[in-house]
Amino acid sequence: LPEVYKTAQDIKNQHEYIPGYKPSKIIETKEDGRLIIERTAEMDGKIMKWKSMAEFDENKTIKFEQLEGKLKGMKINWLFEETGEETKVTIIHDFKLKIPLLGWFAERFIAKPKIDRITRNVLTGLKNKLGGIIS
Repeated sequence: LPEVYKTAQDIKNQHEYIPGYKPSKIIETKEDGRLIIERTAEMDGKIMKWKSMAEFDENKTIKFEQLEGKLKGMKINWLFEETGEETKVTIIHDFKLKIPLLGWFAERFIAKPKIDRITRNVLTGLKNKLGGIIS
């Protein structure tokens, strides 16, 4: 668990195992340890940029909130749980698109499939980097 968490917590180097991600820039470190991060990734052939806040609860969670970008307000929780010799990592996204009339449709059929694919890339990349000690 500590090795998995330490790797996931290394925001600056997540681009090494998350396909499409570029190096992140830490803009600010708050007194309580939260980070303000500038992110860039190539998704579906397009360059996307956003700012997030990251909050850490050692070996338990990493919480992100998008502060700027297309999914501003989205909250992401990475949950870490030791299960025998492996560590279970679960990623949960909470978002609502603010598009009149089409919001529900866009959330379910456009944004959600893309977010699910990115989540699979994150988990697969993390698993590959750590040699399969996560599930």
